[in-house]
Amino acid sequence: MSNPPVAPASERPPLRLDAETVARIREVEHLRSGGYAELDIGQTLDFYRKRYVEQIAPFRTLTPETTVADIGAGYGWLAMAFALFSPARVIAVEMDGPRLEAGREIAAILGVAERIEWHVGALGALPLPDACCDIAYCVEVLEHVQRDPGAVRDLARISTDLVILTTPNLWFPVIAHDTELPLCHWLPMSWRRVYARAFNRTDRENDNLFWSPIGIRRLMPAYRTVSGFLHYRSLDDFLGTFPFHLPYIHRGRVEKVGRLQGLYYGLAAKLGPASSYVMPNLACVLKRTGASR
Repeated sequence: MSNPPVAPASERPPLRLDAETVARIREVEHLRSGGYAELDIGQTLDFYRKRYVEQIAPFRTLTPETTVADIGAGYGWLAMAFALFSPARVIAVEMDGPRLEAGREIAAILGVAERIEWHVGALGALPLPDACCDIAYCVEVLEHVQRDPGAVRDLARISTDLVILTTPNLWFPVIAHDTELPLCHWLPMSWRRVYARAFNRTDRENDNLFWSPIGIRRLMPAYRTVSGFLHYRSLDDFLGTFPFHLPYIHRGRVEKVGRLQGLYYGLAAKLGPASSYVMPNLACVLKRTGASR
């Protein structure tokens, strides 16, 4: 029997955190003194619930025996969302030890720290055994590992079933996760810096290296794409998450997809599992179908 469709965002009550809980979280030193001091905590957790936790249902039923790993967790908002809104066991891995410890403090305030297994480690040398989780998430991390093949192989190694990736698409001519200058990320690094400087985008040129869809697929031969549009079952499921609050870049409420963007997404969605090849982001759900080489 197929899974029921994910309910539209408008039918789900938003997460409510009382003022005392929010105030305690804001007092966590690493968060308070960093760049995310003004982050809306409730809306951030709700973002991860709507766009990740609730989108896994068509691909995998979560039970107390299911293990979900959040790789490159940062403060662990995704890990906390799974601990708050699902019965799954959760693993969080982050290379920045102080940030991860702050995440553990925040999770303790929310009452879910004991539901999460915390590890300091970097993608490409994860401190996790083979096949330690059913589902591995890697959200906006691969662009920061200098296109290291070991990073992608690490994700395939630890998962027994699903890998959910989101990372900018090397083939797309403009990358929002970078300077947003056309073709800038296709240039040699020294030229990229000159291009960014010419348009006053130096602060957004982070020397990230991006992946192509074929580059990732070649390193994960045991997996195939099972999502229909980005990491969602379908374009309709993606549209059902609107409106939502975007926690980080251009923070604020996103009401809907723009007209031209919606037209492009509609055409891309006709490619089904191959739609990520032409999207700005390589977001997808990959399912293990064979043994890794």
